[in-house]
Amino acid sequence: MYYIGIDPSWSGKNYTAVVMCDDALQVIDTCYTNDIKKIISAIVPFNDAIIGIDAPLIIKNATGHRRHEIEFLRVFSRFGLGLHAVNKKRYPYFFPEVLYKELHALGFSFNNNNIFEVYPHATIMTCFNNMKLLQYKSKYGVTMRRENIEKLYNYLAAVIKCSDLFTGTIAQAKGKQLKKYEDYLDALVCAYTVYYCSRKNCYSFGDAENGILLVPSPECRKVVDT
Repeated sequence: MYYIGIDPSWSGKNYTAVVMCDDALQVIDTCYTNDIKKIISAIVPFNDAIIGIDAPLIIKNATGHRRHEIEFLRVFSRFGLGLHAVNKKRYPYFFPEVLYKELHALGFSFNNNNIFEVYPHATIMTCFNNMKLLQYKSKYGVTMRRENIEKLYNYLAAVIKCSDLFTGTIAQAKGKQLKKYEDYLDALVCAYTVYYCSRKNCYSFGDAENGILLVPSPECRKVVDT
């Protein structure tokens, strides 16, 4: 069995990060591109994989959140975790929807239980960071961002063989290189999510017609109040 994590560009213009892991959680292949044909070509050899994608894949709602996102928020908002509302009004074109259609043609679908929406922040909180949000996105500033990207890498390196994925040190990375590290780490979390949820407790929000969001269950972790 293979586990593929995808951190997609929402516009399709920026780069999408893809990582492929084997059953021993060894990274065996990667892809980083904004060319959907290259993304699909990289995935074709892994037709028996389970894929986790950090994005909504089916959008039917005109406004607001999708129904299963609201269900997710009922569980995770108490931990200070939210998510972006994705709808047709805000995103008349949404690259992950296009990507899902291409992957569906390869046999990956919610009905087949071999592709899922995942949410890296939720997995990081639940599996690694004691139910606390890890602030590693660009809005937090470069110093905090570098520190927490390195922290996230250390978390993941403890469970995934991924050292060859990063050619330089995170402490020296900046600009596009730091963004690339962040994208690959998100993709790694996506792959780890579907690996983890195939073996341990998880929540499944939604259904095959509207998308299924797979999230590790916080009930199986020790929660420490801040």
